[in-house]
Amino acid sequence: MVLFRALGWMLLALGVGAVVFDGLSWWSDGAFHLLVLGDLWSRLDLASLTAFQHDLSATVWTRGLLPILRVPALPAFVIAGVLFLWFGRRIGSRTDPSFLGGSRPPRRRRARGLS
Repeated sequence: MVLFRALGWMLLALGVGAVVFDGLSWWSDGAFHLLVLGDLWSRLDLASLTAFQHDLSATVWTRGLLPILRVPALPAFVIAGVLFLWFGRRIGSRTDPSFLGGSRPPRRRRARGLS
């Protein structure tokens, strides 16, 4: 479970990195283009992308992997990160922790009576 949560937070951090990259490229180029997974892979390691492409058959590459590589990186990382955080959630805890509220129990208020 901890591994799923760590992977989820890492994917969300990659989503933030994709937002920063898209914003900086929009600012420098003047045109808004989302970074797709294939471009990200080619920027990280072009040799492994071409080797992977040559190792697969043409139908598996065009029908299976190429549509996945055309997905924008931002929604892919955010959706995958949220799913991993959801899969790695704690089940059966006494309090219901929330992102903003934390796991602290609510305060008890004193009753104000007329004296």
